[in-house]
Amino acid sequence: MATLKSPVTLFTPKPFSNTNYPFLAKSPFSVKLHSSLFSHNHKLQFSSSKTPIFCFALQDVAPSPIQEEITDTLNNVKKKKLCVFNLPWSLSVTDIKDLFAQCGTVIDVEIIKSKDGKGRGYAFVTMDSGEEAKAAVDKFDAYVISGRIIRVEFAKRFKKPPPPPSRPSPPPSEARYVIYASNLTWKARSTHLRDVFTENFKSPVSARVVFESPAGRSAGYGFVSYHTMEEAEAAISALEGKELMGRPLRVKISEKKVKEAGSVESEDQDDDAQQEES
Repeated sequence: MATLKSPVTLFTPKPFSNTNYPFLAKSPFSVKLHSSLFSHNHKLQFSSSKTPIFCFALQDVAPSPIQEEITDTLNNVKKKKLCVFNLPWSLSVTDIKDLFAQCGTVIDVEIIKSKDGKGRGYAFVTMDSGEEAKAAVDKFDAYVISGRIIRVEFAKRFKKPPPPPSRPSPPPSEARYVIYASNLTWKARSTHLRDVFTENFKSPVSARVVFESPAGRSAGYGFVSYHTMEEAEAAISALEGKELMGRPLRVKISEKKVKEAGSVESEDQDDDAQQEES
């Protein structure tokens, strides 16, 4: 009976040096397969070498249905949440909810407030669906309410916008003296009032036109402030009767207190930037 004996080496790594690894045997690991053509007897022989064998397996893990559901939920909520900027401080949660209800069901309204409880001019509005949220953006972005132009956009990562940098209050030596300017045309803006005082006297500390109409029309009067009483009186002498957009100005020292003048200025910058867009 003829027998074919075929040794096959399946895995033979490079021998390790006994100097570095004294615990390893000299002979490499090998597997010999003896096969007979006419016999079903098979024999595997393994050496007793201690050479280590390393096996690695890689497996792609698909995201679980729960993870996909959480991701989809977060994306859907993100599409329904809006951030509304430059809101009038007089608006309440109910007012905002009633306004946005024109575009669908309002789930939640959150007005962001400072530590003293005063509104900071923006809020988060959550609609019932992404379609309703988009409709609200299309309708109310650049919408004029109580004399202010509000901005509406989708909330980004649910992060609240940083508060505007606080303006340092002027030192006592820089007290503001306020001029009351009336007989303004409804088209007048704060920049127009500032420019006419600058051209006929000198640049004021602040200039503000008051708006009362939701359509963005001027209430017909405004306030201009200077550092000293002398400057305010000189400005009155120079500006009384001067024309602004076809109407003569009426100017006098405001009855507002100096402390209130500071608040007038603080509102000036916000109104100025927004009213110019109308």
